[in-house]
Amino acid sequence: MTDRILSRAADGGRITPEEAVLLYQEAPLQDLGAAADEVVRRKYGSDITYNVNAHLNPTNICVVGCGLCAFAVWTEKDERAYAYSVDQLVERAGQLVGHGITELHIVGGMTKEYGLEYYEELFSELKAAYPQVALTALTAVEIDFAARLAKVSHREALERTRAAGHDTMPGGGAEVFSPRVRAIIADRKVAAETWLDVHREAHGQGMRTNATLLFGHFETPEEQVDHMRQLRELQDETGGFQAFIPLPFLPGNTEFAYLPGPSREEKLRTIATARLFLDNFPHIKGHWVMLGEDITAEALSHGLDDLSGTLTEERIAHATTVQTPLGLSQERMCELVRHGGKTPVERDTLYNRVERAVPA
Repeated sequence: MTDRILSRAADGGRITPEEAVLLYQEAPLQDLGAAADEVVRRKYGSDITYNVNAHLNPTNICVVGCGLCAFAVWTEKDERAYAYSVDQLVERAGQLVGHGITELHIVGGMTKEYGLEYYEELFSELKAAYPQVALTALTAVEIDFAARLAKVSHREALERTRAAGHDTMPGGGAEVFSPRVRAIIADRKVAAETWLDVHREAHGQGMRTNATLLFGHFETPEEQVDHMRQLRELQDETGGFQAFIPLPFLPGNTEFAYLPGPSREEKLRTIATARLFLDNFPHIKGHWVMLGEDITAEALSHGLDDLSGTLTEERIAHATTVQTPLGLSQERMCELVRHGGKTPVERDTLYNRVERAVPA
């Protein structure tokens, strides 16, 4: 049974949610990975893309308080709290631009001091100073929060941030769409329907976005696949997603530190199943910070075709007990790709090839 499904999926055929669950649960891992790799090779040959980017996290103070998060603090009185001004972030961006970045990834905590007007000013100042740098910023959850603070619609909030220089949206905040699981890990976060609606609106305005799945905690394979089903249906409708990013849950320093986190096999199975099921998503992106470098390299033959970038000063995953570096050099990124048997290719935020020397 799984052989026929794998063959059809490897040839680009659409599989049902039930078939995807069956593959995840019963297909031999080697066969599952080979089928996913065939999809990637048909699309991109041996090329694996990455970009040179850096993170700016304006604040870690957040009123939402998700149990899954090790990054945020409740109040500015917490000794770990920080909150940067626009001027401070623009100054830091200038230092990062000197390292050759093509993208700034901007997400952070949610509090009334960091509303729509703050981000309009930040994006405008960044674009005025560094027009060549793309701004991948604000999850759907942050857009919804800023819109509610300003008492405007999602449409107006996105129109205003885009007018200020907002280029694309990351895929964070999706977690798992299952209401059952969401009630456990992120009960104060907006519902899945809101996340999907914000991305639908962004796509309608011509903005490209990403999507994520946080896996390896309380969800079942059926809930994983149903999450992907909802993404696939929205992509059928809008075509606005660029990449799907499976994020393994890192339990360290969270309310769920007693959980083991997903195993190597669970990580590879989730990635491969995503590549086979999400036939209308151009890219499956690996977040090496959370996967770990060794599994990232292995996953390049299990359905990954893109990496999350050099990620200078990534803080959110590193608030857990993860041991990966705070960022990778281009040289190390290329070594990682070659270790996985593939060819590194630098890209920009919209997946155009960047023509500059790739480190040997």
